[in-house]
Amino acid sequence: MKAKLQATHSLLGTALGDSLGLPSEGMSRSRIAKRWKGPLRQRFLFGRGMLSDDTEHSILASQALLLSGGDAAMFQKRLAGKLRWWFARLPAGVGLATARAILKLWIGFPPGRNGVFSAGNGPAMRAPILGVCFACDPERRADFVMASTRLTHTDPKAYEAAMMAAECAAFAVNGEKGHDVILSRIKQIATSPEWKQPLQQIEDSLTEQASVAQFANAMGFWKGVSGYAVHTMTIVLFIWLRHRGDFETIIREAIACGGDTDSVAAIAGGIAGAETELAERSSEQPEKPPGVAHWMLIPRNIIFFVTVLSHGLRRIFPPY
Repeated sequence: MKAKLQATHSLLGTALGDSLGLPSEGMSRSRIAKRWKGPLRQRFLFGRGMLSDDTEHSILASQALLLSGGDAAMFQKRLAGKLRWWFARLPAGVGLATARAILKLWIGFPPGRNGVFSAGNGPAMRAPILGVCFACDPERRADFVMASTRLTHTDPKAYEAAMMAAECAAFAVNGEKGHDVILSRIKQIATSPEWKQPLQQIEDSLTEQASVAQFANAMGFWKGVSGYAVHTMTIVLFIWLRHRGDFETIIREAIACGGDTDSVAAIAGGIAGAETELAERSSEQPEKPPGVAHWMLIPRNIIFFVTVLSHGLRRIFPPY
């Protein structure tokens, strides 16, 4: 039961970070500070929130996992099928690399050989729930993260970022404490040279007890955090370690950084949610994933798209 609760909390954390961060996507740090004052609340559509591809991918990965029978190859096949039909319903938010990879699935490329060379955030978005579900099984955790990653992205940095997200979620579930232990494991994962300076900066900034704003300045994230997986997981890792156990602060700081706010907050929320009491109860795990009213998805995506456009038009006006 505890494992099911933690999986539920992780998905809820992803959804909360995604929906709260969505209105600020693409905005600079300074403009977010001027525009969104007061406590965290939903601001996307008349005081309500909506979910983007970050949460949708996490849900698709969860559904594929339930149908996989614990086999990574079957998981990849099931996830490929779900991504194809998800894309066919005209989602308003989808990364270019993910779109290209899914189009390759549609024209006949087999799952796992359809990915494109990119280090975007797609695999990291799907990773926290895998880290939660395989918190006590490092080998299967790595296998499932690789299966998920190769469906869309082939750049090694995308896999390394996804593994970082999964490892942090596993640390959260297992109650592992201590920055040194966690960073040591992350350094084993992050073999690409692009991670060397960011990880050193994380270590130094944690020692100095720097604020998230100070860390973002040190990393050069003046206008916000990009959708590049190295940048995203660098800020996620620092925020989670700096404010571990304080879910609201983690989400607030992730959004305040600007840039790709929905993805940064969704990934951070998926990790932090795994060790936070966000749900009072969880039902028994079903044998099959719960159904979805598919006929409602295209109208929903149209509403989502129109709302995104309205937010874009609003940004023409002050405060700047």
